[in-house]
Amino acid sequence: MVDFEKLEKYISIIEKGEIPTGKTFNEFAVEFYKLSKVIPLSKYLKSIERTSKTPKIMNTKKAGEVIFFSEKDDEIKTLLKRNGYKEIPQMDYTSIMLLRKVDLYMNWKKLISFFDGKGTIQEINNSLKPKLLPGEVDKLENYVKEELKLTDQEYNWFLNKFSKTILQKELEKALKKLINQ
Repeated sequence: MVDFEKLEKYISIIEKGEIPTGKTFNEFAVEFYKLSKVIPLSKYLKSIERTSKTPKIMNTKKAGEVIFFSEKDDEIKTLLKRNGYKEIPQMDYTSIMLLRKVDLYMNWKKLISFFDGKGTIQEINNSLKPKLLPGEVDKLENYVKEELKLTDQEYNWFLNKFSKTILQKELEKALKKLINQ
């Protein structure tokens, strides 16, 4: 049975970016995970109209899950020891932004990189994205050319303009407004 009153209290604490007195972040995250694991949390947050901090709340739950299962996983303990951590390192509301729905090992590789100062959250997330194989690149290029009926020269021009559009958020917003008018 879910203690919704306690869940509401914990959600408020997370929204404020705080940790309950007398608890570490890891203890709090594990407790929040255990409390919320039996309900679809994102749907619950929508139903109570508390969606402004959904990523932070969902990542706190994910952190609790990662910590909970890591405590019992010898492979993770070995990985942490090899990287100089005698126990599970303390996370915080910043480091949990690295967590994704991947295996424990991959999540910990990202966290260790962050704790060791090997990059920002965005840099670490981008560095661990799988690269496309040459055959996959060819297939995608051919698909785009066929769907948009582009020559090689037009394709290169389009790719150049499209990448600028994505990188410049204001330009992207302006184009979306023009398209949707």
